Amino acid sequence: MKRLAIIGGGFMGGALAEGLLGAGWDAKEIAVAETRAARRIELEERLGVATSEDAAAAAGSALTVLFAVKPQDMNVVLEQVAPSFASEKLAITIAAGVRIERLETTLRNCPVIRAMPNTPAAIGMGVTALAKGRYATDTHLVTALNILGSVGKTVMVEEEQMDSVTAVSGTGPAYVFLLAEALIKAAQREGLTKEQAFALTYQTFAGASRLLAHDPADPAELRARVTSPNGTTHAAVTFLQGQEWVETFLEGVSAARARSEELGR
Repeated sequence: MKRLAIIGGGFMGGALAEGLLGAGWDAKEIAVAETRAARRIELEERLGVATSEDAAAAAGSALTVLFAVKPQDMNVVLEQVAPSFASEKLAITIAAGVRIERLETTLRNCPVIRAMPNTPAAIGMGVTALAKGRYATDTHLVTALNILGSVGKTVMVEEEQMDSVTAVSGTGPAYVFLLAEALIKAAQREGLTKEQAFALTYQTFAGASRLLAHDPADPAELRARVTSPNGTTHAAVTFLQGQEWVETFLEGVSAARARSEELGR
């Protein structure tokens, strides 16, 4: 019996498998169900995990089943696995917007944990929010925490908060990458080479992220430390604030939350 079956071997499912292996899991403990043959071959060769195109077979082979499919594919997948899904199995879903009740109903009142990880889980630096379903016990929660805690930090939330979590940390890496793209483009426009722009941007983001994680000061204080009155940082920050970029960003996060809610419906 496998320790975990991951239904959906796309980017997030693969990232979780990779992160678990990096945390010390044995590849033999993990099974991945994926419909695309090329992706199955890639996961088998790169990670050494067993793969199958049969979601029901994979789900039946494991103690815990983690659903990492697209929200719009969840109904089909649940119908596929339901006939062979034992009620005592723990189901974990990371599909954006898909509510716990949908899994509980289709899978015959099985214990469910809804979770929202993010892609840095692939290097053990993710953050995952978890919400417990009505049939899930503290033991089930510990199992989920042991799985998802292997690939980063975990935070407990109420299910009603999960769409907001999706918009903040689930989508969050894309915000960081988008800003990195913009800074690289700005560096090249200001006369730096592509190689210089990438090197300076990458290390700036890596260093600033580590400083944010280790310094007890909050982000506003860290920003204030490098914003001397009438200095270069002050010029950039003043200009950006004048463009109301913060409000625009807040609206973007709200758009992500709204889309998560739509996917759930």
